[in-house]
Amino acid sequence: MPTSPFPRPARRRPLLARLGLLWLGLLALSLGGHAQTPKPMIEYALAPQAPNSHLITVTIRYAPPEPVKRIDFALPAWRPGRYQIQNYARNVRDFTASDQAGQPLRWEKTDKSTWRVERGAAKEVRASYAYYANALDAGSTLWNDEELYWNGTNLLMYVVGQKALPARLSLALPSDWKCAYPLKKVGSPFLYEAPDYDTLADAPGIASPTLDIARVEHAGTTYHLAFQGPVSVPLSEVAEQTRRIVAETVTMFGGKAPFSDYWFLYHSIPGGRFHGVEHLNSTSITFPSNVFEERPQRFYSLTAHEFFHAWNVKRIRPQVLGPFDYSQEVYTRNLWVAEGVTSYYDDLLCRRAGVISVEDYLRALATTIAAQQRTPGRLVTPVTAASFDAWLTPDDSNVRVDFYTKGALVALMLDMDIRRRTDGAKSLDDAMRWLYATYAERGQGYPENGMQLAVEAVAGASYAEFFAQYVDGTAELPYGEYLAAAGLELVESRSPKQPKASLGVELAGDEKQTVIANVFPNEAGFEAGLDRGDILVAIDGEQANTATVPELLRKRQPGEVVKVLAFRRGKLREMSVTLQKETRADFQVRPVSSPSAAQSRIYQAWIGQLPTRS
Repeated sequence: MPTSPFPRPARRRPLLARLGLLWLGLLALSLGGHAQTPKPMIEYALAPQAPNSHLITVTIRYAPPEPVKRIDFALPAWRPGRYQIQNYARNVRDFTASDQAGQPLRWEKTDKSTWRVERGAAKEVRASYAYYANALDAGSTLWNDEELYWNGTNLLMYVVGQKALPARLSLALPSDWKCAYPLKKVGSPFLYEAPDYDTLADAPGIASPTLDIARVEHAGTTYHLAFQGPVSVPLSEVAEQTRRIVAETVTMFGGKAPFSDYWFLYHSIPGGRFHGVEHLNSTSITFPSNVFEERPQRFYSLTAHEFFHAWNVKRIRPQVLGPFDYSQEVYTRNLWVAEGVTSYYDDLLCRRAGVISVEDYLRALATTIAAQQRTPGRLVTPVTAASFDAWLTPDDSNVRVDFYTKGALVALMLDMDIRRRTDGAKSLDDAMRWLYATYAERGQGYPENGMQLAVEAVAGASYAEFFAQYVDGTAELPYGEYLAAAGLELVESRSPKQPKASLGVELAGDEKQTVIANVFPNEAGFEAGLDRGDILVAIDGEQANTATVPELLRKRQPGEVVKVLAFRRGKLREMSVTLQKETRADFQVRPVSSPSAAQSRIYQAWIGQLPTRS
């Protein structure tokens, strides 16, 4: 039957029904209008050039919905986790800008890290540049004939004022390459999305044809372990040890990780160094290829350190560390919490997980104490000041303080004291959980006195004096007093071959040329006039270098006077040095012979095993 060219009139609904539908429509418009207009997506495309050029072409496409005349593209000047200005823009070259049709747009560079593009009538602005990528550490970017490895803060510019916009990243790589990348994959072979620039920049990636990936599960989260480079033990063994560390850490923070996937990105480098950088749901780590033969504890400690950062600093963070201002320094006095407290927990979590022995843990703790006691700056610079000035490296090494090392030891003392005050009912673990629940789970950073507030909340006592002395002050850390809570004692240990006498200097170099690298304040060499940079020649007429000085000093006693010959600025100098007692001792942390019941309870809860005295 043919249809009529004149449609039949629709039946009219009752007035109330029509008003109801109108109201529902307006309500839907008001509630869902924004959802119906999705945010513009900023598109990133990475296209590596010839491998031996080490150049990566980065193209950014942005279609601004608002009528702006110009758009600024900026590259971060630093990266979270490394509190120093890095000036990544030094590696940018060949910047160009065009519209959606490929027509050039005018641009100018307004400062060292910002490129301003005149939009004109363009609906879409495309910025393109080449980035020189030839560095390999945990926070760098590398392109060569073996892999593409990138950190977003090095490589990817952001649209100034639009970091909250979602982003999509594509990689122009052979389809048979493997990719380890913690962002959501939305297309094949290599297409990923992030909800905003901060998430994009905080996600490192490795793409390679030789990538090895192992996976383990714990409490509903998948953990991916990606290795680029040789590994001398089965990946299944590394994965199982890592799973135990993961389980111990997740249990400490309530049993459920705040992510469904987590990526450990490892580079095994022959002759390489240990280095790690934390990210929101991943970490990038480099290590020497022989680590499993020589220093497996160091590998697992670093793994534990970076994984603990997924809570402490990525979520439990100072207020200023997010959202990030990538253009300039961001100051906090709490890097001793971010890094030092994490350093305290890395070996401890390995011990609790059974990855390292009690003996190895206590030995590592003693080594940390010895390192702190050999730092002259401990008597000069508070750990909060060292945190605030992390952006600076003083030329005078005698005022430097490592907030990793001292922060770890302050955390140890806090942990022992909370356990002692509460008879083992509470610990520093509770303080970390308090910070997590009070600030992190609400999406907030903690205030500058956040750690003190947390400790006082769980211990039920004031820690004003403790923080004044050991955190904001430079009082010596009384390790033994606090270790006693767990039935431990700190004992100086010296090798029989260690000289009893000392010049009070630090040497560097070799048998051909030995240089005085540091002169410790107010010690023997300082009082005699020795200086940094002096080339050591002889002690009492005998050749002095890094190999012979220990033997020369073993023949002498504190208080003896020796003649030291050294070249300074091309002239030979002779100085009389009154030798001092060697004060740089090693230490041993060990259980006392007869711990009390309270000490044994605290020890077992802290370290995960009953005390034994060897």
